[in-house]
Amino acid sequence: MSEQLERTAVSAGPALRHGIAGAVATLVLTLVSIAYIDRPVARFMAIHVHHRLPFIAMAAIANLPSPLATIALIGIVIANWCGVALNRTSRLVLAIAVATLVAIMIKNQLKFDFGRVWPQSHPFPGIYDHPSYLNDHVFGFFPFHGGSSYASFPSGHTTAITAPMAMLWVLAPRYRPLWGSAIVMVIIGLIAADFHFVSDTIAGFALGVTVAAGAVSLTAGWIAQGGRR
Repeated sequence: MSEQLERTAVSAGPALRHGIAGAVATLVLTLVSIAYIDRPVARFMAIHVHHRLPFIAMAAIANLPSPLATIALIGIVIANWCGVALNRTSRLVLAIAVATLVAIMIKNQLKFDFGRVWPQSHPFPGIYDHPSYLNDHVFGFFPFHGGSSYASFPSGHTTAITAPMAMLWVLAPRYRPLWGSAIVMVIIGLIAADFHFVSDTIAGFALGVTVAAGAVSLTAGWIAQGGRR
């Protein structure tokens, strides 16, 4: 038992170092973006992007993972209750669905914790008259303020698309261009339409990757077992 624990600790060393390095890089990039990038980019997009519909459509891709994950989770659980064995594909889908929903839950809590105002006021339900950077020159964080008007950080859309795509990046590497393109399209759409600051998407991406990495670590072996039936 002790030898097994030692081997596990040794193998976990590189992953821990990579995780720490990723966390530090994310923190630095986020702080740099908040200080020097967010406001100039938001102003540039407001001035030069006149046709936002294509970018809104790109960002809307991130609306799909949450309902799809919910449907998949319920469907697979019911099928398993009915005696249907979980093969590799169903285990993969189940793991991705759970990871996606967990990532969304975490980002909701973080939005409340950070309480950041949005780049621009948009006529969406619940946030009609909220203060924003482009409309009211309000830029900053108001921790624990609460409400959808103070929920820009981290980007929920980026988190929602990154968590499942990052898992597929690892577990279905054959289609990596597709998984990566989905993330890039959403991020470009969010920034170009002034839905989010650059730093919001950095944090959302990091959160999605973190949840995906944890989910892969916990479920990769279980998923592989589904192919041995």
